[in-house]
Order: sequence, then structure tokens, then C-alpha cells
Amino acid sequence: MTRFCCIIWLFSFAVWGGSRLVDSVPAMHGEVQSPQYPRPYPPNLMRQWDLWVPEGFQIQLTLKHLDIKTSDGCHQDSLTVLYDQKVLGKFCGQGSSSNHPSKKPILSPGNRLTLIFQTSDSTPEQQQHIGFSATHKAIDIDECSKPDPGDGLGPLCSQLCVNTPGSYRCSCHNGYKLHLDQRTCVLSCSGCIFDKREGRLSSPGYPQPSPPFLSCKHIISVEPRFTVILNFTGNFHIDSVDTQEGPSCLHHWLQVTVPGREPMKLCGAKSPGLIATNSNTVRLDYHTDEEGLSNGWSLEYSTHSELCKLLCLFGCCCLSRVQEARECDQWQWHMILCQIKKLTGCGEPEPLLNGRVTFLSGSQNQYLSVIQYHCNEPFYYLAGDINATFTCQADGKWKSNHNSDITPTCIPVCGQPTKRISVYQRIIGGSDAPDDTIPWQVMMNIEGGRGGGMIIADRWIMTAAHVVSNQGILASNDTVKVYTGVTDIKRDMSSPVYAASVHVHPQYNNPNYVDYNNDIALIKLRDPITFNSSVMPVCLPAEGATYQTGNMGLVSGFGIIKTNDSRMVLTNKLKYVYVPLVDQDTCNNSISVSKTKLTNIPSLTNNMFCAGIPEGGKDSCQGDTGGPFVLSDSGRYWAAGIVSWGVECGQQGTYGVYTKVTNYLNWIHKTMQEN
Repeated sequence: MTRFCCIIWLFSFAVWGGSRLVDSVPAMHGEVQSPQYPRPYPPNLMRQWDLWVPEGFQIQLTLKHLDIKTSDGCHQDSLTVLYDQKVLGKFCGQGSSSNHPSKKPILSPGNRLTLIFQTSDSTPEQQQHIGFSATHKAIDIDECSKPDPGDGLGPLCSQLCVNTPGSYRCSCHNGYKLHLDQRTCVLSCSGCIFDKREGRLSSPGYPQPSPPFLSCKHIISVEPRFTVILNFTGNFHIDSVDTQEGPSCLHHWLQVTVPGREPMKLCGAKSPGLIATNSNTVRLDYHTDEEGLSNGWSLEYSTHSELCKLLCLFGCCCLSRVQEARECDQWQWHMILCQIKKLTGCGEPEPLLNGRVTFLSGSQNQYLSVIQYHCNEPFYYLAGDINATFTCQADGKWKSNHNSDITPTCIPVCGQPTKRISVYQRIIGGSDAPDDTIPWQVMMNIEGGRGGGMIIADRWIMTAAHVVSNQGILASNDTVKVYTGVTDIKRDMSSPVYAASVHVHPQYNNPNYVDYNNDIALIKLRDPITFNSSVMPVCLPAEGATYQTGNMGLVSGFGIIKTNDSRMVLTNKLKYVYVPLVDQDTCNNSISVSKTKLTNIPSLTNNMFCAGIPEGGKDSCQGDTGGPFVLSDSGRYWAAGIVSWGVECGQQGTYGVYTKVTNYLNWIHKTMQEN
């Protein structure tokens, strides 16, 4: 049997870790029939269909014909219909009578439905029952007729709700517009254009507090030969969140945008004062939401001619229309002439990938201005012991205290999730993983099949070789789709990241799924991943890392789980389990015992290790093949193993077998460097 499989056949032996899972293709209608229909179905069989339609639709299932061997409670042969592991109906017998339950269509609560058809081997004679034939189609959900969803935000739409096929949309009355949450109608305060050379702007209702859910846009646009200067007057207060680096504009902000420059977000209680934009066009976006309270802002704007702008570039100052001396940076107006301190600046500092730059002193990138680079913590850190403070020198270059002009680099943090799994005991099994606790886990769709893997760098995924290689044929790049940051398939699925290249270990050779030696592969992604709390790499093992018998390892995945009635179904949520490392001799003995009872059992090699408990019940069958087995060292998780194969997963006296990552460090580093 395979670790990830939606079609499960019961054989006389069970070795998992081979064929691919085949995901259903979304369809608005279709037909499902029992195997060999309309001929009699075979015994000793279990078959599963996972039906799904787009969000906003339900599935209506109609049994057109039913001929399944009758048994008390349909205990032997049966067709079971489930939604999210909840049984909607279980059928057997003949469906020819009009009052039979199969004559009534079944409507799923959501956009998914699972059918499981199983037959027994208890009938000594050849049975002649032909099974079933069913049709299914998508039924549109009228979201607007539903009551308050109960999420604490009120009805779906605050004013008008319009049902659409598969979804709905919200609309507003005149004078209002739809908020970014697409459900709340807010007061409209956009579209104001100011073309006079001077004027005054303020937040709605100023000096009274600003209303919630504002999305205001003001544009100042004057003649091209003038530039705009903003002067904030009066009280300034925009709700902010205090951090070590100053106020953070999370919920409320005033954003100042000048063409060709990075937008500047303003918030907090300190007035920005005077802002020289050096542009004839400025856009002001004021945003509030339901959190916090802002008292608002007020400003006056004026203009300077291009001549003043030119003089300012050379360190000079101008006189305004009313002959009041205006400072142009730190330079002074001297009669009609200028005293030029420095002719050149350093230009904009080099941007820092996965980081940012802040000014410590000076402005406009001029001589002796000081900047500092910061990485986006806690997901990146500065490489080495480099001084991240740079000063603008007279030669027009930004240089550090060590006279280096090389921009620093941000290195990803590995194996340190922002949230930890709080419950810990000797064995934790089959639990739903909380968000942000296993951020290196990925789910892969490869040629329609589901597999697991782990992030080890911003463009590299590590997995099992047999996930990307089927009977010696390597999966093509276009068929490998990688989903990151997923803990709930229904909630978190977004656009996948595609493979640029797939690299299987050169000594892996397993065409018949009986030799899992060197079961390791690397996938290089077309685009790099930006790390955050839900997406983070796991650390690779340190040189000389050891595997101590009894140490608890964390294994996770989206694989097959057992329902309450012991059926095997695919999980929609990321599951995890803690299992201990097992002595190699103990595991080898258990495999030897299995070989005396079963056929085609693989062998254990020094490139593998085992984990599990002798009494069974907790095993990586609950995870996906190719997924991570990680150990913790001083609070950092490192990739110890890759879910590979096993015998009778979760049974007494058997253990899960994992690829030993430490044996492949040289190959991993060499592959990543050369590709």
C-alpha cells in the first residue's frame, strides 16, 4: 500500500510507499460507477472517489441504480457517502423500489463529497451483484439568503447582497463605497484633486476623531514647473503600534506617494512637519479600519518653482513669495549667490533583499548622511559580523566603518517557528497542526498525485525520490506544483510554486517499489520563496549529527488517516505525530519477521533509520511520503529523515522507515551549488 493514495486495494501483503495519489479534477457534473459495472463487482475491494466542485457550490448525488449484496447494517458490502468524514448515507441491497433511500438525492453541505465502495471476501460462491451507478452535479449556493455567518462581523454584506453563480458580491447605496474587506460599505472620500498652487487638506471631521473604515484619496497636481511642499499643522495623531524601531502603521495610516519614489507611510503622534516632495504631483491615501482610534491630521501645501528646486540640488536656499527665508536642507541663502558645501550626494542606497534601510542622520542622501540596514526579523539575519551602518562619503559612495561599499546580505533563519506545539507528552499522535508551527512543510501535486516535502532553502525543496520518479520515469517540471504555508487545504490553498528542475539521487533505482535505498530527491523552484511565520526552511543536519535511540522526532503530512470506523481517508488538515527513534537491530528484526509472512518486502540499509512504538498505533502513515521527520537541538529543528516506506504501518511490532539525511549532505550541497 502507498503512504499517499486515494484508491486503496487490499492485497495479501501491505508495503506502503509506491504509487501516486490521484486527485479528482473539478467538474460541474459527472458519473461514478462501481468497478466492472454493469458486470458483477469483484470481492475483497475498497475504492474511494473524492468529488469536488468550485467554492460556492454544493454537490447533488443521485443513485441511478443500486445492486449491492444485502447484509445487516450493510456491514459487508456497501457504498458509503461522506462529507468531511461525516457519514451522509450508507447503502446496500437493491434500489428498484420507489421508497428505497437511494432514490432520494444527497446534497453535500459544502463543495466536497467522498464515496467509498467496499466489498467483502466472505461469500464462498461467485456473487452476481453489479454494484451501483450514480451521477453528480454542482448546485449553486445562494449565499445572500443565508443568516448571519456568526463570525462577529455581522451579515455577509452591510448594505446590499447580490447572489452570483458560485459566489456573491456586496454593493452599496449612493454616497458609499465598498471597503477592502468587500463586505462593509464606508463613507466615500476619494477623487479629490487640488490644482491650486496652495491649499489646505485635513482628515474627514478634523479636529474630531476620524470615522472607521475610511479609504480617502487626495491628489495634489500643479503645473509641471512647480514642486509641492507639504506642511503639517495642528495636532497630528494616527493610530499606530509601538515597536523597538518606532511606530508601525498596521491598521491606520496616511500614505504620501510621489511618482518614481517609494511611498511613505505616516502614523503615530509626532507631526511629520515640513515635507519637500520635489514633484508637481503628490497622492495622499488615508486609511482607517475598525481597530484603534485616530484623531486625524491637517496640512497646508505650497509650491516652489523649478529654479528653487535646481538651486536646492546645489545646496542653496530660496526666498518665498513673501521674502521669508526658507531652509533648503542645511544650507543658507547668501544674498543672490549660493555657498555650495557639497556638489554631489551618494544617490539612493542599494536596496536590501528581505530587509530595509533607514536614515540615522541627514537626508536626501547627501554628504555625511548615515544609513543603517536591517533584515526582516525574525525570519532573516545579517550575514557574518558586518557593520550594517553606512555613511555617504565625499566620493559619492556609501561606505561602512570598515571602508566597505558592499551591501550586506540577509540570511534566512531556519528551524525556529514563531509558534511552538504546546502539548508534549511521550507520544502525541494524529493531531491537527496549529498554524505557523511546522512552517517548512509543503504539499506537492505531481502529475495529479499528492506528496509531501520540506523547505531547505528559498529555492529548494527536499522530498523522497519515489515521489518524483515513477517506475524510473522522472516527473516533468511543469507537472510539479508546490504549495507552501498550508495547514488547511480548504482554507489555505493558493497559487503553487512550480519546479525549475528535479534532481533524484543518481544511485536510486526502484522500478518495482521493492528497493528504497537512496530514496531522496531535490526540487529547485522557478521563483524564490519569501519567508514569514507560515513559510520557513528547516535546518539541514550539522556535520556529525547523531541519531540517539529513544529521541522523539516530529513527523507531519497530509496523508491517509483512519476514521472512527477504521476506514482510510485523506486528511484536509496538516497532521503531526511524535515518535521515538528505534534501534537499527530492533527494526531489522521486525522486517525479517515480516518477510517470513509477506512477499516483496524491501530491505533495511545503513541509509535508512526507523521510528515508532512497538505496540503500534502511531506511525508516519499519518504523514505524506516525502515529508519531514525532524529532531530538535537547542530549540532549532533539523531535517533528520524523509518519510520513505514501512510494513503494515501503525501495526504492532512494525515501524516507519525514513531516509537518513545526514548520509547525503555532500550530495545535497553539491546539487544546490551546481544548479
